Amino acid sequence: MEKKYKFATRILSIMVIAGLVAWIYQLQKGLILTNMRNPFTWGLYIATWAFFVGTAAGGLVVSSAIYVFGAKEFKPIAKVASLTAFVCVIGAMLSILPDIGRPERLYYMIISPNLDSMLPWDVLVLVLYALVSGIYTYILLKPDIASRGIKLPLLGTVLKREVSKEEIENIREKSEIQAKRLAPIALPLAIMIHTVTAWVLATQFSRAWWYGGLLAPTFIAAALATGPAVVIIASMIVYGYKNELLATFSLLAKFSAISAVILLFMYYNDFLVRFWWRSGREFEVLKLVFSRYPLIHAIEIIFILASVIIFATRSKSRNWLIAGSISVLVGVFAHRFLLIPPAYNQIPLEIPVATSTEALTWFYPIAIGQIRGSLLNPQDVFTSFWNYVPSIVEITITTGVIAFVCLAYMLSIRALPLIEETR
Repeated sequence: MEKKYKFATRILSIMVIAGLVAWIYQLQKGLILTNMRNPFTWGLYIATWAFFVGTAAGGLVVSSAIYVFGAKEFKPIAKVASLTAFVCVIGAMLSILPDIGRPERLYYMIISPNLDSMLPWDVLVLVLYALVSGIYTYILLKPDIASRGIKLPLLGTVLKREVSKEEIENIREKSEIQAKRLAPIALPLAIMIHTVTAWVLATQFSRAWWYGGLLAPTFIAAALATGPAVVIIASMIVYGYKNELLATFSLLAKFSAISAVILLFMYYNDFLVRFWWRSGREFEVLKLVFSRYPLIHAIEIIFILASVIIFATRSKSRNWLIAGSISVLVGVFAHRFLLIPPAYNQIPLEIPVATSTEALTWFYPIAIGQIRGSLLNPQDVFTSFWNYVPSIVEITITTGVIAFVCLAYMLSIRALPLIEETR
């Protein structure tokens, strides 16, 4: 087990370093290294941001449900759930940085925020969520930190002090009381971060793919599908697959499956309404999904459905639980990525054109923002469609962020007293 842990942390460290080097290179050369352009200003980074926001929200929903809804089955993995919420929200905030060409200018959002935009509100909610999830994790761990301390690499065990059994029990009781008080705040905040994230997209008037009030509920459903899946994998890394956790894992799997079904229902309900009218911008953007991006759509649906079937029928098998968890994560990540291309490839600039027989709408091309071709062989600098495929720089940076989240979790489970001592 120790060899596997060291191997995993080394590989993750290499991926983090590669991602950091790629980001430094991007900062030097600019966002031209990505495959995003003027007609396509959001891509893989924003899809990753939305994905991590969902997994973060799901983690805290699981741990706070113990005190809000009395879901005692989640109690054995509460610490892990809240820890995954914290590291995932950090991952969400990190995913935003490479999408900003000049991240050192972020302080402008603090000194002169545009409150008519949803972005400052989303940043505020994410920061609050990071604070609450960090405090919530500390509250759950406080009794064990008092007795066992925190193990830091090269420094040994710190924050450990001699405490009596009576003092430990007193700290434990206070911890329970504080967790009960914080849970009613943490749960709605977990829902809010995904709601505000959805509003960032849904309030963009020029993007018909994001129209409608269903975007926020689908974001919440996706979070409740991926959050338990992440907690299942994270818990198995810490505790393994034990018989006493079977009921917990089974309940998490069912929770994820039900949420995934609700997500698919709302998703295709939106599709049906768009298809029913067979006209308008909402219908035109739906056609893009099936004409230009059928493979991505197939991946999201197949993997999400596969996770539902696995969780519904094989929730008592360790290997199948892992397979179902990975399946829903892959499906929802594809779902998050598909938020972007159809939205940007329906050009929002329209000019009505009237002929002698009919009225038409001409979609005005957008300047790419890059000189292409040569003097003797020039290429068009205006386009009405941009075939976005993430560049190697984007992929390297994104995998670096994902690796950082995984590495932070792996290091945390060694430093923090997550496993209960026998009392």
